[in-house]
Amino acid sequence: MERKLALFSFFAVSVFVAGVGALAYRGYAPGGFADQVSIHDYSFHPSNLTIRAGTTVRWVNMDFVGHTISFGTEGNETGTESPLMGHMGSFSYTFSLPGTYEYHCDPHPYMTGTVVAT
Repeated sequence: MERKLALFSFFAVSVFVAGVGALAYRGYAPGGFADQVSIHDYSFHPSNLTIRAGTTVRWVNMDFVGHTISFGTEGNETGTESPLMGHMGSFSYTFSLPGTYEYHCDPHPYMTGTVVAT
């Protein structure tokens, strides 16, 4: 009986570690950390990002509530907006032209961020 319990515990921990590893891997952009913004604890991390024009940025929602990426300030949106992203949902946008791009989350307008494309 103890052997079965030890074997079950080993497999349970293995499955847990594999699942956490898969979620962590999915949360990072293939090109590296600089091109990704993580959403957790109701904020964008990093909230200010400087990239080269032509770079694609990916936002990944690590929270268990829905968030959006809406370019412009609240009430003055530019029309570019992500769908509502659930847990582990992502949205990507390519910044073709240099400029400063402000964004926020529609359901939580206090969540703001800026991308500067040079």
